Amino acid sequence: MAANHDWNTLVAAHARATGARNLPIHTIAELAAHLEDIYLDRIAAGRSEADAYAAATAALAESPLANVPAPRTRPPDAHVWSAGPPDKGGRLAGLAGDMRFAWRQLRRSPSFAAIAIVTLGVGAGAATAIFSVVNAVVLRPLPYRSPHQLVMLWEENLEKGLPREHLSPVNFMDYRGVQAAFDDAAAWWRPDINVADPGVEPVRVNAIETSANLFQLLGVSTQLGPGFPAAGPFHSSDLIAVISDRFWREHYRADPGIVGRPLNVKSGQYTIAGVMPPGFAFPDDVDIWLRLNWDLTRHSRGAHFMEAIARLKPGVTVGQASAELSRLSARLGAENVPTNRAWNVYPAPLLDDMLGYYRPALFVLLGAVALVLITACFNVASLLLARASARAREMAVRSALGASRARLMRQMLIESLVLAAGGTLAGAAGALLLLKLAIAWMPVSVPRLQDTALDARVLAFALVTVGATALLFGLLPAFVMSRTEARDALRYGARSTASVHSRRWNRLLVVGEVALACAVLVASALLVRSVSRMLHAPIGVVSSDVVVARMQLSGGGSYPAWDDVQQFYATLLDAIRSEPGIEAAGAATALPLDSGWATRLPFTVEGTSSAAGDASVAQHVSLSTGYFEAFRVPLISGRLFTDHDAKDTEPVIVVNQTFARRVFAGADPVGRRIVSTAINIGPLGRNLAGRVPFRIIGVVGDVQHTPLGRAPEPVIYHTHRQFPFRPMNLVARGRDAATVTLALRTALRRVDAALPLSSVRTMDERVLGAAAAPRMLMFVLTAFAVITALLAAVGVYGLLACVVNDRRHEMAIRLALGARPRSLATLVTREGLTLAAIGVAVGLVAAQFAGRLLEDVLFQTRTSDPAAIAAAGSLLLLAAAIACAAPAWRAARVEPLDGLKDE
Repeated sequence: MAANHDWNTLVAAHARATGARNLPIHTIAELAAHLEDIYLDRIAAGRSEADAYAAATAALAESPLANVPAPRTRPPDAHVWSAGPPDKGGRLAGLAGDMRFAWRQLRRSPSFAAIAIVTLGVGAGAATAIFSVVNAVVLRPLPYRSPHQLVMLWEENLEKGLPREHLSPVNFMDYRGVQAAFDDAAAWWRPDINVADPGVEPVRVNAIETSANLFQLLGVSTQLGPGFPAAGPFHSSDLIAVISDRFWREHYRADPGIVGRPLNVKSGQYTIAGVMPPGFAFPDDVDIWLRLNWDLTRHSRGAHFMEAIARLKPGVTVGQASAELSRLSARLGAENVPTNRAWNVYPAPLLDDMLGYYRPALFVLLGAVALVLITACFNVASLLLARASARAREMAVRSALGASRARLMRQMLIESLVLAAGGTLAGAAGALLLLKLAIAWMPVSVPRLQDTALDARVLAFALVTVGATALLFGLLPAFVMSRTEARDALRYGARSTASVHSRRWNRLLVVGEVALACAVLVASALLVRSVSRMLHAPIGVVSSDVVVARMQLSGGGSYPAWDDVQQFYATLLDAIRSEPGIEAAGAATALPLDSGWATRLPFTVEGTSSAAGDASVAQHVSLSTGYFEAFRVPLISGRLFTDHDAKDTEPVIVVNQTFARRVFAGADPVGRRIVSTAINIGPLGRNLAGRVPFRIIGVVGDVQHTPLGRAPEPVIYHTHRQFPFRPMNLVARGRDAATVTLALRTALRRVDAALPLSSVRTMDERVLGAAAAPRMLMFVLTAFAVITALLAAVGVYGLLACVVNDRRHEMAIRLALGARPRSLATLVTREGLTLAAIGVAVGLVAAQFAGRLLEDVLFQTRTSDPAAIAAAGSLLLLAAAIACAAPAWRAARVEPLDGLKDE
């Protein structure tokens, strides 16, 4: 029954009667709420309404309003910043009073406050979570000395379609000598090693063999031991190793006396010279650093298998270093035509190189979550505008008592600030908690993601979010409500001008919400199309029911000679094929989607008069019989390898279709011979036939030996009997994955139980892993798209609900004059769908302008993809249509008498 008494008006009248004309707004509201509490308490105690009302008015009469003097020297709005005398708090006291009043107002409308806080919490929480990831991965400096001076070095040959290649060791030594650009440079390569301590099962460990200056160049010291000698030579025959803190703790139980102990690697016995600090795993999850023990200058310029990092001289930019390297590359190309023609080297900032795909992906997510947050703000602004009609009389009373527009706007902004703070704090706390769980279960390895934490930058972002959101969703409603005309709002039965103003602005907000939701939906649809194409892109093999695993033999132990290596793999594959449930089995140096061990080596066709420097390049892969059968790679012409193709028979090769098309213009190359420089691949592989021509015996279909999204390259396949390798990938097809995995392990135990089998997984898992990062981006962006679409649908629903409520009198008149209920439902639905259609149109245009941000993360998909645009627009219009249903149904059920009675 309290709704029958306008306590604000009663207090205002009493204030005028007692001469207190300049009361602070929160004082009037608090006194009105106090009178209402007295009234409700009497009603709850069983008193009559008249008695309860009399008690409330008596309390008002006893209030000391008459003792509040009217200001004489201060202007009428001096109370904007002062709720009391200066010596009792002044401006701060007035602000505290406004905060208390805002909290009381929200507490009196718990449903509204809860909806607003949850809506803002979703947007602000998502924004804080994504920003904390961007802060940890992109913005935070790398933990190295002057990280902005560190660059990775890569080679490229754009003529041959090779945009990012490892370095040739001889070329690297020339690049390192560019004193105008670099202080120093370090290089490494990646051997496959097994750590085999006595009495312990061998363990395969991620390791690199690096030049001794790597740690000094990075500015990182060991926590135990001297490490590599800083002033020592670039390479040394001394077998020295440094291990990671993780490997030290897990494998050696953090033994403080580890320095000087032997590290038993199959290729020899190294001495542990140090332990790196916790968290150091450069370049990527490395546990063992072996000191480089061979001379880089005595290798080939044509073998590209090394990685390198350099430190720029102080004051030298990446662009200047790139120019110096380009001049050197041009000179090397002229001096070494067969190996260096058209090859170039370029520097890439270390952080950019580490992040790769993730840098543009994270900024896409940051942009999307900003749209989610803005949509949430628009939604809360719509709620506040809808609430403006209900509070029009309250604003009018305050205006009549002398409150200026600035004073009213200040109070409304403080209420918005309270909402924003509540939503941001709740959302950010929940998001950061969920983020920790998400990081623990993350299926992809994002560089530095584990470093995500709540630091000063994230806290500053949260505070800025509070202030920005408060202004974004609070300023417009405050402006609209402050324009309420007192005489119109106080006139009983007159329609408030706030309803008209709020409805007009609400329509604009709904259009904005739908446009933002459309932009995020388009981006999500484009990523769905991109990932779908990536997963269904042909890779040239049938991956179902195929299991792959990694093997590594060392130069010492039981397999010192290359004949021993070849015989071991032949015996192992025969054992695997004899296991029940196995259809085919083989081995190769490179699996599909991998380019292997940097085997792009030059070759020439025998009998051609090619000028020097016209030698082509191709990938070289060594494999066994059964490999093509296990992957069901089609034979186009000729034959495949057999057991009769051995080291003492004619050297033979098989090539892929791309090789045949590029080198022989599509003609059948079977029977032709090529001369290749693939002779000796260091400790990893050896051409037993020597430097002789290889005859092409067959052509097979293209197998994707490049990352997804890149065109197939020419590939030359050698038989493992003529070109054995110590590290190999086992491939087996069988009845099911579990059967094949058991067969691999059982066969290995029968042949050599001391050898470890690592990286055992299905080929389907490898394909999914190749698309893991785009899939994660797609899932997160799709979640954001769903959130923004739901917020936009809620915005449409809220607007139409207000329209139906404000226009009940008009609808009642229409019905009384003969309008059919269906026409009213159509009227409401038409308004909602029209606004949604306008928003979709604006959003589609905005999505095209923002499409450049997506180009770096899309696979074979254009930002103007018709299917993605149509899907996004249709889904949003469908959501808007569903949101229109309930308000339209309410409009159709308006009773004429009730509608007229309301007015």
